[in-house]
Amino acid sequence: MPNYEFRNKETGEVCELFLSISKYDDWLANNPGWERYYTSAPGLVSQSKSTLSMAGKDWESHLNNIKKGAGKNNTINS
Repeated sequence: MPNYEFRNKETGEVCELFLSISKYDDWLANNPGWERYYTSAPGLVSQSKSTLSMAGKDWESHLNNIKKGAGKNNTINS
């Protein structure tokens, strides 16, 4: 579950809540005096491995078999 930050529209008070996505909408509906507040830009998630390396050797073997049967002008990288 993600952390959400909210700011009170009247007082400026900031609070951080740990809510599921389904409870997020309910909380906002039940607390109209609060708004979503962003103290920093959201972080980016990136992979450190390629998709092929994460798929494993079996998938690489499968791609090699496809490449063999695809003809001489295929563009499959394995």
